Amino acid sequence: MSENELFSNSQRHTPEPAEPCPKCGAQLRIRHSGRNSFWGCETYPNCDYTRSVHEQSDFDSQPLPGQHCPDCESELVLKKGRYGFFVGCSAFPKCHYMVDPNAPAEEQAPVCPECEKGRLLQRTSRYGKSFYACDSFPKCRYSLNEEPVAESCPKCGWRVLARHRQHGRDSLRCPQKECGYRSN
Repeated sequence: MSENELFSNSQRHTPEPAEPCPKCGAQLRIRHSGRNSFWGCETYPNCDYTRSVHEQSDFDSQPLPGQHCPDCESELVLKKGRYGFFVGCSAFPKCHYMVDPNAPAEEQAPVCPECEKGRLLQRTSRYGKSFYACDSFPKCRYSLNEEPVAESCPKCGWRVLARHRQHGRDSLRCPQKECGYRSN
């Protein structure tokens, strides 16, 4: 086989998806935009259906019977997103209500020691790393990288301690660097 035959365009083949476009029924084709590739409907711009080439969603949204959105009273559904599972409103995109089922209830979250108004809730950075920040953001920018515990520091009196895990052991320590308190 010669080099020309090895690299000819006629022998390159991108696998076509087996199913037709769910919106209009036409064939899906691989499309390119910058450095990204995706499946798109061949009738574009009449049909704007797209789907990622790399992600295959094996989870369909599941309704949560008897639970309704506090904003619009639509039914809540369990969904899978980029960062895992979450509960969201079935009326999306009209209603943007959503809850992380793994996050602690706001009533149980410690009060922010800096502004004393907000609560320290778990957040996820755009890189997928968890941290705890005041829910009064942007007025209060207090945040911790470790899980906050609603106990005052016995040494300096700071209203929150951080749960620190090292070598398989949990300890509590003061998040104030100048304090240096650590429990065993």
